[in-house]
Amino acid sequence: MHSQSMWRVGLLVVTCYIGLTLAQFPRECVTPDGLRSGQCCPSPTGVAGDACGSISGRGQCVSIAADSRRHGPQYPYVGRDDRERWPLRFFNRTCQCNGNFSGFNCGRCKHGLTGPNCDQRISVVRRNIMQMSTAEKQAFVNALDQAKRTVHPNLVICTRRYQEVLGPDGNSPQFENVTIYNYFVWSHYYSVSKTFLGPGQASFGGVDFSH
Repeated sequence: MHSQSMWRVGLLVVTCYIGLTLAQFPRECVTPDGLRSGQCCPSPTGVAGDACGSISGRGQCVSIAADSRRHGPQYPYVGRDDRERWPLRFFNRTCQCNGNFSGFNCGRCKHGLTGPNCDQRISVVRRNIMQMSTAEKQAFVNALDQAKRTVHPNLVICTRRYQEVLGPDGNSPQFENVTIYNYFVWSHYYSVSKTFLGPGQASFGGVDFSH
């Protein structure tokens, strides 16, 4: 019972964190048509014409307003990195959620809220792991282990640069599954990895899109 409870808490934390990271992409958006359109506005209900839950007022599909501030002089390769003005290299329209709705398709509630209208508060106590019982600590470790082995249900990671994202035939998106735990690892790696400057050129390492 404790293990299942801890697993649910761990999954909740991971899910709520999604919108805050240099995220990779919702599985529903990485189709050839989706990538070519530059639009990632899936429906939480699966109903046609209900992008971002617009029918029920959960959200709407809008153009992305990315940070347009100039880079410092320490980064001389403007325009050559997929992470610049993220995520415009891949998508230029995404969901903007209303009120307490949240998620890549506005199908979830903001952290701490629940209910069909996301207006019911729930209390979650953040406990000190050092004060947990031996059984509770083990349940927490088990939850992390399960996250390490469970494929993320909603997100996939991009394994190629934008120029190669549709594959050699132009119709095979280069994305892979990732476990819930490894999603965090990948997000950090992707945000701080070197800038690829092209075949035969040394990658530029003086860049950090994370900190």
